[in-house]
Amino acid sequence: MTKEDFKNYFELLPRQAWLAEKEEQMISLISSCKYKSQKKLLFELLEDFRYVDYKLFMRYLEDIADYIINESGFDIDNTQIVGMVMDSNPDSSQWILQFLKPILTKKGWNNVKITTEFHRAVRKLNKEGLTNLILIDEFIGTGQSVDGRLDYLEKKANEEYVINAIFLSGMEDGINNVKTRFNDFRCLIPLKKGISDKYDSPEKEEAIKQMLELENQLLPVINKKKLTDYSFGFGKAEALYSSYGNAPNSLFPFFWWPYDVKETLRNSLLIRNEEGLGL
Repeated sequence: MTKEDFKNYFELLPRQAWLAEKEEQMISLISSCKYKSQKKLLFELLEDFRYVDYKLFMRYLEDIADYIINESGFDIDNTQIVGMVMDSNPDSSQWILQFLKPILTKKGWNNVKITTEFHRAVRKLNKEGLTNLILIDEFIGTGQSVDGRLDYLEKKANEEYVINAIFLSGMEDGINNVKTRFNDFRCLIPLKKGISDKYDSPEKEEAIKQMLELENQLLPVINKKKLTDYSFGFGKAEALYSSYGNAPNSLFPFFWWPYDVKETLRNSLLIRNEEGLGL
């Protein structure tokens, strides 16, 4: 990075303190830019970034627990807290549920049923009378996965049920796509699109052009995973969010895609573990 780049980086730190531990990654990120306009875009996007570190994460989980106990309107005896996963691969909802357990215990809800796999939750609904469901996850992108879970629930449920949801973060577009399907829906950190909702024309078109040029530096296919499916984030979500855990695939891939066009492992700003994204 140039002296000007370091100046911009240090000016960013009071607003994005998490980047203080990412100096090497920032050097790699900014140094890969061919033009000043690309550097300017990345710094502007990072100004708007929402990063949840461990302390913030635990504080938000307190809010989630309070919602479950005090605001959901559900009783502990017929309620289950439900994750999003439908297979054996761990996901961010299971991660949140694991951290949530001792917080619920501390607040007197030790015996509430927690079901990490969504299809098992539907079985418990039918067989055990746990007809109040609270769906939990860290992030909602397009809402496509949530829609799929709700379609499955409607098809398989044999009993009347009520379903609420609370997400740590999510895109406003995705939230609007699904919230009317729930009895109650909460999202603690709603997010706008990083480029499309930030800039007006002609700056928006120029920012889109610059981001596409940056994405051209990335390996277009990793195994059967196509970069085009993740361009501007999965579903064109344009997310500017991550926690200290696994970055969401809705995030602009230039911040996390693991390999460049030369098949060299990048020192990316953020990390996303996803099956199939390794060489």
